[in-house]
Amino acid sequence: MNIKTKTVSLVTAVILGVSAWTSSVHAATFSQIQPYITDYKIGFTDGNKLVTQAIYDDFELSSKNMIVTKGGKKGILDARTGKEITPAIWDYIDIPDSKNIAIVQKGGWFQYIDLKTHKLSTMKFAGAHPYYLSKEQGMAIMFLGKSSMVLHVDGKVLIPPVAGKLSMVELVAPDQTENKEAENVRYFVATTPKELIMYDPASGKKLFALPKAELIPNEGGPDTAYLKVRSGGKEGLIDRNGKYVLEPKYTSIYIWNNGYFQVIGPKGQGLWKDGRMLAEPIYKEVAIEQNTDVYYTVSGDVITYHSRSKGTSHPLKKGAQFLHGSYVLGQDPKTNLYGVVQVGGGTVIPFTYSSVEGPPAARLLVRRDGKKAILPGWDKEVKEPDFWFDSYVTLGSYSMLSIKDGNKIGLYSENEGLVLAPVENRVIRYEEASIQVLVTEPDGKVLRYNSVGKPVETGNPIPLSDDLTKKYEPGKGEMIVDRKTNQPISKLYQSVYMDSDTNLIVAMDHDGADLYTPEGKLLTTEIKVALWKSGNDRPPLTLIKVADSVYTLGVRAENVGMAMTKVDGRQLQVVSDFVYRDANEMIVQNQKIVMTARLDGTQDVWAQEGNQLANKLTSVKGFHTESYFDRVLIQSSTGWDVYSPQLLRLSSGDYQSMKYMHLYDLKTGAIAYQDNKTGLYGLMSLEGKVLTSAKYEAILPTNQVFSQVWSKAEDQLPYVFTTKDQFGYLGQGGQEVFATRFLTKKPVVSYSPITFQAFSAYSDMLRYRPLELIDFGKPYSWPAGGNSESQFFANLALYLNLPKDAGKQVVLSELVSKGIIKADEDRSVMSDEDMFRVAYFMATGKTSQAMTTPQVLEWAQKQGIVPVREGMSYYMTMNLYAEYQHILMTELMRSLKGKKVLKPKVLTTTSLSDAQQQMLTTALIVNGKPANQLPLPLPQAEWQKAIQGLVNQYNKQAAQLLAAYEAKL
Repeated sequence: MNIKTKTVSLVTAVILGVSAWTSSVHAATFSQIQPYITDYKIGFTDGNKLVTQAIYDDFELSSKNMIVTKGGKKGILDARTGKEITPAIWDYIDIPDSKNIAIVQKGGWFQYIDLKTHKLSTMKFAGAHPYYLSKEQGMAIMFLGKSSMVLHVDGKVLIPPVAGKLSMVELVAPDQTENKEAENVRYFVATTPKELIMYDPASGKKLFALPKAELIPNEGGPDTAYLKVRSGGKEGLIDRNGKYVLEPKYTSIYIWNNGYFQVIGPKGQGLWKDGRMLAEPIYKEVAIEQNTDVYYTVSGDVITYHSRSKGTSHPLKKGAQFLHGSYVLGQDPKTNLYGVVQVGGGTVIPFTYSSVEGPPAARLLVRRDGKKAILPGWDKEVKEPDFWFDSYVTLGSYSMLSIKDGNKIGLYSENEGLVLAPVENRVIRYEEASIQVLVTEPDGKVLRYNSVGKPVETGNPIPLSDDLTKKYEPGKGEMIVDRKTNQPISKLYQSVYMDSDTNLIVAMDHDGADLYTPEGKLLTTEIKVALWKSGNDRPPLTLIKVADSVYTLGVRAENVGMAMTKVDGRQLQVVSDFVYRDANEMIVQNQKIVMTARLDGTQDVWAQEGNQLANKLTSVKGFHTESYFDRVLIQSSTGWDVYSPQLLRLSSGDYQSMKYMHLYDLKTGAIAYQDNKTGLYGLMSLEGKVLTSAKYEAILPTNQVFSQVWSKAEDQLPYVFTTKDQFGYLGQGGQEVFATRFLTKKPVVSYSPITFQAFSAYSDMLRYRPLELIDFGKPYSWPAGGNSESQFFANLALYLNLPKDAGKQVVLSELVSKGIIKADEDRSVMSDEDMFRVAYFMATGKTSQAMTTPQVLEWAQKQGIVPVREGMSYYMTMNLYAEYQHILMTELMRSLKGKKVLKPKVLTTTSLSDAQQQMLTTALIVNGKPANQLPLPLPQAEWQKAIQGLVNQYNKQAAQLLAAYEAKL
């Protein structure tokens, strides 16, 4: 059933007084008024008294004024005194450059207020536009209407009211039209019934007046040195001195790039540039070739290409193609045969060819006998062809071609030209795995070329250290080779490289990595280095250098977990039990800290101690640090505390929560701590010293509550606090410097309908985090942080009825044995195809062994489970196994729908997760505003009443919500 909107009182029967007050805390006179909140409205105080009531909905801080919003209308207050300069009656207000002129709008009319005199203009305008003039001149405002004028933002009248239209124009110097970095100079131009007037923008002085002319604007057009004007119904050009450079006798003129102008007259089109009429306006068409001095004219069926600098002309049949540089492929107008000319030069390929072909792969000249030749690509010299062939085949892309001449095969590269002349008994193919072209010569020799036609040297040694090189074998991998003996000292690996930070050689395989010394000693025999398969931009393994030692997580075949290991003195030592699943290194105040996640979900914290990495804290439940915060917040079994970069405990409160609140300079701040018993907050210094007792319901950075003041560090108090009935400010040392009533009347709370159609946050939660709301009948989990690979395989193990800690290899073996995925001894990571085949099995109960890869992908697309991966930012944060977890849970819900296995979890206020609370809060409305948009939280008692009512409503509807979601699967 639908739940109707219900209004609830959040405040007890004791009604707070309606008068605003300030308490007798350490009052201080503020240099400018500061905002406060009462009843979720904004007012302003000078520190000693309330200078306005809390009646505003929003504000915008200017340097000397506040633009306030009330009921959708805007007004202005003096930022020093709070005095009202203009009431909130305007639809729009802007104070350009935070100076002395305010633009105000009501309906369709604009006026201005002089903020020094507080006087409103009597004139009204149809528009108002601020313009930046220059660094020295600042900004000006152009007011438009029947009478138009220009004011500098400091209040000076630059151009008094004129009966006409004003425009702002930008001009470059005549010799700078082809310079993309040329500086534009701005001018104001007025068009009156009698004349066109140009003004100097700095002084407002008239530069010239041109009788009987009007400006034709070039808004957003190319840079130009000239103004288009209309006089007597015809168009012309004038320079910045008001002199005609092109008399007004043309039907129309169009500004093109690089100083060109298309002129149109009664007989046709023409082209003008730099005082020269390059082509009289008599042609059917004129155009320019960008970034060259080439232009062309069209008359009848002939297109003529011209070189402006050399004065040459080259007529061709219409339809010619400009290639690049100054080369043009076309037909001789008399013979219709094809050739190539270089504009400004001469014929480079004679006009003797019967036809042309292409693109896309290439442009081809064709002889009468059908033989073909390739015209060179971009930036290559075009000349008479020196090789001919019958046909071609692309190799991976259009840049590499296999050409066939009779029984002979050759290789052509767009970048390199003819790489291999055609010969018989040669085989050329594209190898997709290596993105290379493989050429098998008649004598059996195999050559490799990259995607631009450069030879790939196989087998040549690549240096690793003074003693070692590596050798690549195509299709097999890389091996380490002794420089002296030139003999391999290792097996083949997928990848081998020298880690410059640790001076160790890393050799990666599908199941882990080996470490070698620069001399070639294998350090990892029974134990290998763990690799991460998250799919994001994280390095594939963690190597932590501490003094002369290197620490990393190691794996051993018989252990599920990983152990911390140390390379010291060219020996590998195990320094912990095999209890970990992940490790993350971070730097705090130049100190290395390593978080190791245990299999049980807890974490250990390691820190540098002398020349060693020591396990300082065990079974840690939570950990937090961030940029510019030179401390560490750590949660133990008893609560949160603050630690130094050396992991020395600085506080001893075992707090319920802690949050670092940085200030504007990002270098200072404090910590808000929450008392374990009362749930109230206090302020703590970065050294762990308690600055205030835990007596506040909330402590937040001021710029989080009032985002409008984020850049005003010198004037702004750092922290806002609330109690059950007070709003106030705290100084950096924790002292209360202002307080006033937070609530004076009952906030009105209502709930949005908890229905499937209206409660969209529910669908979003099930789509991305179903474990928050659904009991699947098995202990599936997805804890925050840690190794997503191990978490995914734990859930997949449960689905396959294996122990949750069975591990990746056991799970993969089970999938292969059931025929769900194909056997692959080199598989090191689940592929998309593997995941889609698992999903197919979950959806149908059948294997997909008979299906090809394209068929599996097509099925996954129809299911809507193919991840959308676009953009570099996505790939830098991509988490492969989090995506696979989403697919797993989606198909699990689909496979179980209608079987009465899925059960909604019963939510309680005492155990709400952050995600559950965020979902529910989207349905909570306070004073007509969504609760998640409030600048400050409700007092705790009222919040508990509100959220309890919401939890009750949700639990009543949970089964129907789940049924509706299942029906959509």
